[in-house]
Amino acid sequence: MKWAIRYIRSSLSRRMTFWVVVLMTAIFIAAFTLMFSETREVVREEAWNKATKTIEGAVLHIDNTLHGAEVAANNMLVVIESHLDDPDMMLELSRRMVENNPDLTGCCISFEPDFFKSKGRYFAACSYDDGKTVQTEQVGSDHYQYQCMDWYLIPTLLNKPYWIEPYFEDTRGSISIKDVFSSYSQPIHDAKGQVVGALSVDIRLDWFSSTISKIKPYPHSYSILLGKGGTYLVHPDTTKLFYETVFTKTMEQEDSVITNIGEAMLAGETGHRIMDFNGEPCYVFYKPFKYTGWSVAIICPERDIFASYNQLLRTARITMIVGLLMLFVFCLLIVKRNLRALKRLTTFTALTAEGEFADEVPDSARPDEIGELQRRFRKMQQALRQYTRQLREETKTLEQQNQELGIAYERIKEEERVKTHVLHQMSEDMVLPVKDILAEARAICNYHSDLTAEDFSKTVDDMLQNTNQVTTLLDNYLKSV
Repeated sequence: MKWAIRYIRSSLSRRMTFWVVVLMTAIFIAAFTLMFSETREVVREEAWNKATKTIEGAVLHIDNTLHGAEVAANNMLVVIESHLDDPDMMLELSRRMVENNPDLTGCCISFEPDFFKSKGRYFAACSYDDGKTVQTEQVGSDHYQYQCMDWYLIPTLLNKPYWIEPYFEDTRGSISIKDVFSSYSQPIHDAKGQVVGALSVDIRLDWFSSTISKIKPYPHSYSILLGKGGTYLVHPDTTKLFYETVFTKTMEQEDSVITNIGEAMLAGETGHRIMDFNGEPCYVFYKPFKYTGWSVAIICPERDIFASYNQLLRTARITMIVGLLMLFVFCLLIVKRNLRALKRLTTFTALTAEGEFADEVPDSARPDEIGELQRRFRKMQQALRQYTRQLREETKTLEQQNQELGIAYERIKEEERVKTHVLHQMSEDMVLPVKDILAEARAICNYHSDLTAEDFSKTVDDMLQNTNQVTTLLDNYLKSV
């Protein structure tokens, strides 16, 4: 990290580019954050609308089918109650009911024991579509007492139509049946209004399961169907069917979210919740059926809902990173190109600081600050060159003058030396005559009474001779000066 900081700080162009990229990164991050937060809400809203429309479409399809079964049964009930004196007609009506309604798997027109004595104690005209043919026969015996079955017992006791919770039917007489059905059952009344039997039309649970399983707004979404008591009627995990309710898990570990969703579904509410399934956040959309009291729910993993959003986010991040790198390179090249003149000025400045003026800063036609700086530096360089030239000329003149002064000084020194030598030599030459003069003068002063005229005259002559010698020496010295 330190080497990167040093690398960036070592160049003006890199520093300028770095701060431009930092600023652009901050702007991009702020813009992307705002945009994607809004986009996330839009995606979530779109997911809610998509799931809601999907579940509403499925529920509407199933409700229409169930309503069609109810309408067909209601119409058939009118015909049945008008032919209660004809048991053979019941077999025909049961068969016709299944053949004319492809969504129905079976139909059973059953009566109270001994209602048709000519047909035996038990009489139930049942038809069943096994996928190939429609089988019809009279069923009922001591081994198969249909009057104890929910599809017969509940509507006759309540004396009103009722959608029976799915149940497993093993067999009806000689008709081999091993399937799970949900039946719409309603009581049959005689002319006096007494309940004399029940009409039941059957729909396979597989039909509900296949229809609900097709509700997949997202790849990993799945659907469940709850009965009136919260029992799982449709679930991806078939081991839960009929043996567990939506509240089974909450008995082991309390979960208020599951409890609230289960209670809302059993209460016939429509809505959506967010919860965790196996540690994964999911969106749960639920809606009841209009006729059966059941409720269907779609569980959509959040990763599916936001898959396109996350992909877009990843693409945007990669695009932003690549874009910032390209921006860095582009800015670096542009800044370097624009600072190239400054770099040249730096080189010229270094040369100027060293006194090199051979390379002149070129004139610039750029209208910006760098061009103005280059032009001013060019003028400064020209002024410095002129000043340096003048300074060099003056320095040369001073050097010549100093050289002349040095020569004169040396000459003066030589003359002084000669004079000193002459003076010294003259002094040495004058010492002896002066001493002789002093000695002779001292002799005259001290011994003049003892001197003869001849000695006195000789002494005076010696003094004059020595004096003349000193005078001659002084004249020669003055002439040499």
